[in-house]
Amino acid sequence: MENNSGIKKDKVAKKININGSAYTVMYSVIIVIIVAVLLTIASTALKPAQKSNQEIEKKENILKTVGKVNQEKAKGNKVTYITDEYKKYITESFVVDVDGDKKDGDAFSTELKAELAKPEAERRLPVFICRDGEQLFYIIQLRGKGLWGPIWGYVAFESDFNTIAGIVFDHESETPGLGAEIATEKFQKQFENKKIDDQSTFPIIVQKPGGDSNNHTVDGISGGTITSRGVQQMLADNLNLYKGFIDKVKSENNNKSIETNDKNQEL
Repeated sequence: MENNSGIKKDKVAKKININGSAYTVMYSVIIVIIVAVLLTIASTALKPAQKSNQEIEKKENILKTVGKVNQEKAKGNKVTYITDEYKKYITESFVVDVDGDKKDGDAFSTELKAELAKPEAERRLPVFICRDGEQLFYIIQLRGKGLWGPIWGYVAFESDFNTIAGIVFDHESETPGLGAEIATEKFQKQFENKKIDDQSTFPIIVQKPGGDSNNHTVDGISGGTITSRGVQQMLADNLNLYKGFIDKVKSENNNKSIETNDKNQEL
């Protein structure tokens, strides 16, 4: 019996050689499969939370362009706070085509990255309307290229669609302390109350720090020249992208102004 048992053990040991390369490969494959399954389960479970976080971040950025985010209040229940502020101030949203005409579509779920990949005639551009009492703001999306990757953001205009009320930038991989500074409040604050120059190739000039300042210029980032130029180009490209809509709004404003003047003269 002992001999038979020993023979069986030898046969099993020969069949499964734990020191052999085949065993090592098989063991590694099994471990990889187990890890992949666990990661897939974790990713699936976290998707709803990730989507919610992305939506709150987007709403927060839109609100920041019009100064409607109180950081102290946001430290509490941020999800509830941002959701309520968004509902309160963003009273309308829609998409427009390149001619500025409203089209069917959800502005919030529309991303310029996807739209820019489409033929021009098929593009849908998101527009958000903020109302605060008598004040009205138009908010549009931005997307461009930095030094190392894409940059993006939102810009809010006052009702004249000529004065910048606020702006938010973000990036994928710009250099910390240099190009990444476009995401800081210090850099973004410069754009407030600046006027769009319709006569220039670049409506807003991002110039070398310390240059002459006027209604159409902001200081760029020291050591972040290429990213600064990317911001300048992004503004120019995206304002041109929305030109059809901007022209329609300005035309409507002009007509309203003429009607108001006519009524005042009649009185």
